[in-house]
Amino acid sequence: MWWVQQARTPAPQQFVVTAEQPRLYWLKVQQGKEMLVSDPLLTAPKNNPTAALRQAMNLLLGTPPKDMTTAIPSGTRLLGLELKNGAVYLNLSREFTSGGGSYSVIYRVAQVIYTASSLNPQAPIYLHIEGQPAPPIAGEGLVIDYPTTRRQFAQDVGLPLI
Repeated sequence: MWWVQQARTPAPQQFVVTAEQPRLYWLKVQQGKEMLVSDPLLTAPKNNPTAALRQAMNLLLGTPPKDMTTAIPSGTRLLGLELKNGAVYLNLSREFTSGGGSYSVIYRVAQVIYTASSLNPQAPIYLHIEGQPAPPIAGEGLVIDYPTTRRQFAQDVGLPLI
């Protein structure tokens, strides 16, 4: 008698929320040096992490608060955000890829990755531009592939893990 065992497909992982509210990550100049700073989103929907992160990302793509700045190009729009298989999937408009040098690109990606992972800093982030996987971001000898995590990105670019 022959037994045929069907291959099991792994069960989808749930997105694990480890923080009470999302945080937006802006740039601030202190002592002549730009740094990432976090700003809690106190009005985020409770018990709906997708809606909370969507709200945070839309605010991040808008006008920064007073005394803050952003490296994200004006006009960048959030085209989609999903939490699935334990990861965050982001789809941004093509404006996200326009202009700036290596420094600007690193900080704009940092703002997005840190904000998108603010409910779970260990979550992998998949970045898409206009529905297509983002190409590896290269600059100053640095290549960033996706998915990435906050920890991996910070290590790759030499930013503090906050």
